[in-house]
This record gives sequence, C-alpha cells and structure tokens, in this order.
Amino acid sequence: MRMIDLTKEDLAQLQQVKPILERNIDYIIDHFYDSVLGVRKLEAIIKEHSSIERLKKTLRDHIIEIFDGNVNEEYIAKRLHIANIHKRVGLEPKWYLSAFQNLQNVFITVIHNEASNDQERVAFVQTVTKLLNLEQQLVLEEYEKENIREKELQYQTVKNELKQKIAEFSGELVDLSIDTNAAVEQLVASSNEVNDTFKRTAASAQESQEMAQDGREHLSDLTERINYIYKRSEAMELSVNELSSSSKQIQKIVAAVQEIADQTKILSLNATIEAARAGEHGRGFAIVAQEVSRLAEDTKSTVVLIGELTSKSGLLSQQVVEEIRKVQELTKSGKHKSMETSRLFSEIVEAMQSSTQEIVTVEEEIRTLIQTIEGIGSTTAQSASSAVFFKSATENL
Repeated sequence: MRMIDLTKEDLAQLQQVKPILERNIDYIIDHFYDSVLGVRKLEAIIKEHSSIERLKKTLRDHIIEIFDGNVNEEYIAKRLHIANIHKRVGLEPKWYLSAFQNLQNVFITVIHNEASNDQERVAFVQTVTKLLNLEQQLVLEEYEKENIREKELQYQTVKNELKQKIAEFSGELVDLSIDTNAAVEQLVASSNEVNDTFKRTAASAQESQEMAQDGREHLSDLTERINYIYKRSEAMELSVNELSSSSKQIQKIVAAVQEIADQTKILSLNATIEAARAGEHGRGFAIVAQEVSRLAEDTKSTVVLIGELTSKSGLLSQQVVEEIRKVQELTKSGKHKSMETSRLFSEIVEAMQSSTQEIVTVEEEIRTLIQTIEGIGSTTAQSASSAVFFKSATENL
C-alpha cells in the first residue's frame, strides 16, 4: 500500500466516489459481463460452476464493498478467498487481469462522466486505480502461493511415486542381481567341472594316441615278421620240392637195384644148379652162389624197405608242400590284413591327433569362457552393491 501510495485520504475519498458507482452499477456490471461472455472459455467456466445472474449479484456486492474504504483483515481475507475460487474453477491469471482492466476502464469512464471538474476526475481516477491495484496484488499473490503449493504437492506426489518406483525397482534389481550372481557362480562351477572333464578327456585322448602309436609300431613289426615267415615258407617249399624230387630219383634207383637183385638171384639159382651138376667140384661154387642169393635177397628186402620209406617220404613231402602252401596263403592273407590294419591305425592316430587338438582348442575356449563368466559375476556383484546403495539412497530421499 505504501509503494502504490494508497493513503487514508484515498480510502476516505472512496466514500465520495461510491454514490457515483452505485448510480451506474447496472451499466458497469452489464458492460463487464458483455466483454467476459465474448470469450468462449470464460463463458464455459461460468456455465460449469455458476450462472450469470448469480455472478452479477456477487460482483455488485463486491464493487460496493470496495468503495466502502475499509481495508482490514476481513477485506483481505475475502480477496484471498476470491482468488482461491478463481484458481479452483480454472481461471487463468491472464483472464483475471484482462477482466479487471475492463472493469477499471468502465470505472474511469463513469467517473469521467460524473465528476464535476478535471481536478476531481484526476483525484477519483488515481484513488480507484490504486484500490484496484491493491485488489490485483492480493489476488495475484494468492494465485502465486496457490501455484507454489500445488507445485509442491505435485512435486511431493511425483517424488513419492518416483521414490516408490525406484525403491521397487531397486529391490527387484537387488533380488535380480543376487539371483544372477548365484546363477553366475553356479555357471562358473559347472564350467570348471566341464573344464576338468575336458582336461581328463584330453589326457585320455593323448594316452590313447600314444597307445595307438605304439600299436601301429607293433603292427609294423608284426608285418615285417609275417613277411619274413612268408619268404622262409617259400624257401622251405623249394627245399621240400627238391627233397620230393630226390625221393623220386631214389625210388628209380631202388627200382633199378631191385631189378638187379632179382637178376642176381636168378643168376645165383642158375649157379647153384650148375654147381650141383658139377658135383664135388662145384660145391664151393654152390656156397658162393648161396651167399650171393642170400645177399641178393637181403638187398632186395633192404631196397624194398628203402622204397617204402622213400614213398612215405614223398607222401609226407607232398603233405608238407600242401601245408606250406596253406601257411603261405594264411601269411599272405595276414600280410594284407596287417597292412589294412596298419592303414586303419594310421587313420586312427591322425583322427586322434586332430581330436586331441580340437579338445585342446575347446579347453582354451572354455578357459576363456570361464574368465568371461567370472568377469560377468564380478560386474553382477558390483551391480548388486550399486543397487543396494541406490535403494538406501532412495529411502533417504
């Protein structure tokens, strides 16, 4: 009031202006609402919350009360109440100021028409504008306070909602972090078990590779031995064939000797006959003929026995040849089998070398995976710690 220089003299002067406004009150009110109803938004607010007739009566009482000149606590409380009503119905400050300016213009027009001289007009207009300015100050200040209060309520509501959401999110994040950390720890443990299994598998594969290599070397040695046996059996077959050929020659010789023995026996028989014919003179010759005959008989028996033995030897040689041929067939088949098995062993060794290398590669990849999982676990633990701190900070908002 001091800044706008609203003095007690001004309030007293309002008593002089009041009769002028009372005489023109209907004109003032009608002119005011004609301009207000020209704005659709203001018309909608009036129809929604009140009526024109009611508001006209309220404005009439309000104007007359203004010019009573009683600016006290009750006067101020009523203006603040009016401001709260305007705020509640959604009347924006710009519409309030516009409407008040319109009202002020009507006041000035009426005063200008009713005042007796220019000095009186100026004094009345200054007093009215000061009072209307005070009205605007009170209403706009209450508008501002109400806006601040609403913003604080809105801020507190948003803050509480945000706090609740953050708290819920933080709790879920903590639980999720704990579950994730536990899952990561389990995954690390499982990965370590898989890694140990791969290590054992790699060791077994290397041992199997070494055993396969040894087996291939033994098989190579066996193949050489089979080849040696095969060659020796061929030499043996040649020797047995030569023995069989010798047996046949012996049989021919035996046959010739047997024939000689038969002829010798015949000659001995003839000699004995001739000795008998000679009588006493042929006795000695007869004895010789007998010995020759006996020797021929013994020779024949021996030759027969040798023939039987050589015949049996020939049969046995033939059987030995057949068995040697069977052995040759078996060794030849064994040689092919041994070569095929050696080839398979070579392929097995190569496959196991490749498998062992792949296992080693997988082991390295698993080791890298374990390190990555452990890194994720560390990050998850940090996230859990951050979530706990975040939740604690939220509770302190």
